[in-house]
Amino acid sequence: MSEFEVVTPRAVRKLVDELVGKGAGYRTFHDQLRRDPCAKQLAAYRLSGPLAPIVCGIHLRRGFRLAFTIQPPEDPEGPTRVVILYVGQREPRHTESDVWSVLHDLFGVENPPADHLRPPCCDDGFPDVSQAELDAFLDELQRMTRGRQSGRRRSPPGV
Repeated sequence: MSEFEVVTPRAVRKLVDELVGKGAGYRTFHDQLRRDPCAKQLAAYRLSGPLAPIVCGIHLRRGFRLAFTIQPPEDPEGPTRVVILYVGQREPRHTESDVWSVLHDLFGVENPPADHLRPPCCDDGFPDVSQAELDAFLDELQRMTRGRQSGRRRSPPGV
């Protein structure tokens, strides 16, 4: 498989910057995503529930998770794009800050209450999100990260 272009939107870069010094291993996983997001050693998996068709996850180190999707090349001759959607810590007992709860809130869908099955990311093709869904998600994320910077806690959508 050819190399991929890893896209880290501006709002996500703020979250990535917060990982510095926490030993999450972000750079290593980022480089592996660039080579092949479907590689077995990466152990990327589909989320369960409503985000299954559009989001894959990766276990980083120290309880951190990374969510991504894949989009077609911007240029027909260019590389397929891996879009980093979110990075954060897995905290199932603290749903307001748990990476998967926040991700589901940002997409405006319910987080399945049952265990996640975690099937391999690419077995049924790449995850795929429409540009409109991605834009709406990134707008919500931008609002949330702006609120965190100013010290205000923002309620998730629909609350």
